[in-house]
Amino acid sequence: MSLDPKQKKHVAKELRENFKHAGLTPEVIQADLAFGHEKYEETIKLGPTSDEEAVERLRNYLEEKLEEQGKKPYSSSH
Repeated sequence: MSLDPKQKKHVAKELRENFKHAGLTPEVIQADLAFGHEKYEETIKLGPTSDEEAVERLRNYLEEKLEEQGKKPYSSSH
């Protein structure tokens, strides 16, 4: 899933929106996904060293948590 700059921008917005609406703390997400603080920060911001697998895991996790709450996840395809 190699992202071009435009796609990366959309995915970053999707992660931010879904994080905001899920109402979870970074600590809960880090514990659930077994991410260290640095890995979490790099993944949520889609930093230059972010791991594509970690980004996908975070996207899926946030979508799942929103659906469990009866909320519609934000999609970067909007």
